[in-house]
Amino acid sequence: MREYEWLKIQLSRELDLIPCSRKSSRFIYENEVPIAHYSLANRGGIKELTTVVIDPSHQGKNISYKIIEKCTEKTCVFTKHPALISALIKSGFEEKWWPGFVPFIVMMFERTWRVVRMLITLDWKRCLHQCKHLFSYRMYVRH
Repeated sequence: MREYEWLKIQLSRELDLIPCSRKSSRFIYENEVPIAHYSLANRGGIKELTTVVIDPSHQGKNISYKIIEKCTEKTCVFTKHPALISALIKSGFEEKWWPGFVPFIVMMFERTWRVVRMLITLDWKRCLHQCKHLFSYRMYVRH
């Protein structure tokens, strides 16, 4: 349970991150303490890597590469974070604008539900931040 408390703290600090389901959550531990989190969710024939967060005290230790190694299927990532973009490109991801018809439809429903959920939970700060930076996010895909 402490890993979800840790994740909650990380989410409160990083407005670009989105809460994800516990079912798709994965943690990386050091000495039984969470130091990183990511989520891999199915999006209609493609996996989406979301909610990638590394504890500030462990950044710069190539943990993002360990996370990317877990992406063994066709995977997409939406990000504007320079360090993650660099790791993605070095790992064979390419910037794309179209994931395919079915993944696009699934992602649009998921994104709509995400905005509705932010409004229901009164997460105005995160919602406004993500809307403000909407066109800064880029999609990266590795087949």
